[in-house]
Amino acid sequence: MGTPDETTESGAGALAARRIRALIRRAGALAAHRTRALIRRARMSRERYSWRFVNIGLATAILVGSGLAAISGQNATAQAAEKQNDTVVQADWRVDTVLADMSAAAEKAAADQAAAKAAAAAAAAEKARLAALPWTLPSDARITSYFGMRDGRLHGGTDFGEFEGEDIWAAGDGTVSYVGYEEGGYGNVVYIDHGDGIQTRYGHASKILVDEGDKVSKGDTIMLAGDTGRSNGPHLHFEVLIDGEKVDSLKWLEEQGLNPG
Repeated sequence: MGTPDETTESGAGALAARRIRALIRRAGALAAHRTRALIRRARMSRERYSWRFVNIGLATAILVGSGLAAISGQNATAQAAEKQNDTVVQADWRVDTVLADMSAAAEKAAADQAAAKAAAAAAAAEKARLAALPWTLPSDARITSYFGMRDGRLHGGTDFGEFEGEDIWAAGDGTVSYVGYEEGGYGNVVYIDHGDGIQTRYGHASKILVDEGDKVSKGDTIMLAGDTGRSNGPHLHFEVLIDGEKVDSLKWLEEQGLNPG
């Protein structure tokens, strides 16, 4: 063991060492604290500046966006107005076109209706005129041969092309003067005496529907068309005789106010 003095010096030295270590620890802790405080301040400063920049950026973006929106809104409004004007112009143009078409259609319909009425009136007038005439056509078939010379011989009548069995009509009021089969190519034939020296003859009948002495009226069916006698097919051979002489039957019908076609 050491002496008391050595022990005392040794205890004082240990105490001093402990105090020094404590001071060092305190200085280190204080330095660390100050360092952390400085770091926090630096961070806060950066954050404040960062938020300032962020706020400035946001404000700038808002201003720019507002400006762009205003410009876009003006452009959109202008485009909408222009489109509306175009639409109105096009709509006006289409309406004018539709109205013009409707007017033209109405005029055409009115003209067609007037033409139809005129045609109906003309047909009714013609029907009334024909009904008032004492004579009529013996057939409404088309004419296939006329009065005149044919193959060196006189073709003394007018031929109407017929289908087998079609009705043949009396050309006027009169009395059936002859019914039978006549040589010379006429085949089955009917004669009607109309008075005043006028006689009509109807040839090539497939069937005769009247007898001698029958009274007939204009338009009565007297026979059915055929091709009896000298014939190249079903037809009516129609003749007009004045005082026993053959005349142009087609011309005679026209003179009576008829239109054989």
